[in-house]
Amino acid sequence: MTDADPGAPREFRPSWPHFHRRLLVRLVWAAPLLVIALVIAAWPSFGVALISLGAAMVVGGLGSMLYFARTRVTVADGELRIRGPLRTRRWQLGSIGTLVFVPLPGSRRPTLFGVSPVLERMFSLSVETWEDETLEQLADAVGAPVVHAPAGLTAVDLAERYPGTVGWTVTRPWLLLVLVTAGMLALMLLVGIVATIVLVATGQVPLPTPTGTPAG
Repeated sequence: MTDADPGAPREFRPSWPHFHRRLLVRLVWAAPLLVIALVIAAWPSFGVALISLGAAMVVGGLGSMLYFARTRVTVADGELRIRGPLRTRRWQLGSIGTLVFVPLPGSRRPTLFGVSPVLERMFSLSVETWEDETLEQLADAVGAPVVHAPAGLTAVDLAERYPGTVGWTVTRPWLLLVLVTAGMLALMLLVGIVATIVLVATGQVPLPTPTGTPAG
């Protein structure tokens, strides 16, 4: 965030170091599972597995770079503007009913939710990429009423007590896991097909002939 007088535009950005630390912790246990999944999906070609792993890392890195290069939140001219990787959303400050800090299940650090006067979610800023202090300063700049939910509540309790905050991805984590797993398998399959086509086109993997022997 940049220091400015109360009437000047105030800009807030996500924290790359904070995200990077959390990402490294997750990779410690997730990386072996990803490697095993890639080897199984690409078996018996370890080359395809390595290409798939490299492609996944490149795509993930480019996605993170795009997110942190573009994402910012600005409070200016009576508006809250949240610019994401692909689009910018805008709300009049007066249209924001409540700002709710919600520690999601499994975390004691809060995610910030903007809730409309009719108890519909307007936006959320995840604890995964934003520092606590930055979110508190943002809430102060917006000026809407602030509510702090206690830590330790279940997803169902949060949905009931604080409507307009947590959604199905929190109340039904198993469904999110299924969708993420299916997406990863589809991506690995696509990368495997592309890698196989490249290997065949470059002659590294010979095609079988009608007699059962490799061509060439």
